[in-house]
Amino acid sequence: MRKSLSQTSVATASAVLLSSVLLVAAVVDQIALRSLGDHAVALYAPHGVPVAPGVLYALVDAVAVVGVVLWVLVLRAVLSGRRSAPVLAVVAVAITVTLAAVLLGATEYGAPIFPPVWGVLALLPPVAGSVAVVRLVRRRSARVG
Repeated sequence: MRKSLSQTSVATASAVLLSSVLLVAAVVDQIALRSLGDHAVALYAPHGVPVAPGVLYALVDAVAVVGVVLWVLVLRAVLSGRRSAPVLAVVAVAITVTLAAVLLGATEYGAPIFPPVWGVLALLPPVAGSVAVVRLVRRRSARVG
């Protein structure tokens, strides 16, 4: 039982870490690389639309912060052994997958608003979280059954 709990904790902590990686990547890109800003200019300039890459960075930052907060809440529930941990984990997976899908699927003028790397980075935390969900559900069903 203890081994299962620690593997679940590691999977959940990985989701927290991967959400943090998205946030750090966005900050580094905004400060130094400007790839998302360059992508925005390439997307909007031909259409005469004023470019505001800060808005795109804010959206990526918001996705990352929401992910970090959700996964920290799940991690706390897992570590304290709360019965609500599986439900919280499922909710966190659903929300973070949805946000990643938005980053991957949002288009304007027939082109993606965000380069695919941002959506892929946003998908990594729910993948790790899905491992935690499976472990939590198995542990719970082992106790019940």
